[in-house]
Amino acid sequence: MQEFMNYLAGQIEACRAKIERLEADGRKDDANFARVRTNIYDVCRTVTNTLANRPGAGEAAVKAQFARFETTWGAALEKAKAHGDAGAIAVEETKLAALADVAAHFPEEQA
Repeated sequence: MQEFMNYLAGQIEACRAKIERLEADGRKDDANFARVRTNIYDVCRTVTNTLANRPGAGEAAVKAQFARFETTWGAALEKAKAHGDAGAIAVEETKLAALADVAAHFPEEQA
């Protein structure tokens, strides 16, 4: 689990550095999307810290919370599409992409 936590910390720092570069280049919109990604990595780190070592919770609880995020953000994406809200669509797609990256790096359960 420590390797996963290190991965999240690395992603957060990389995103923060990217935000600085984008802002320096005057690319505010791109910087805002990098902020969204940073927030998702940070939320996932907090969830993992909170649930992974909690008695009766553990890795299964973390995965379940990630699945709830996916469901909620997927529904928000569909709502944004239904209303033709391009900005919200882009944000929700960014959130789901960052979450997919987190899930892909989450350690497999130990037998």
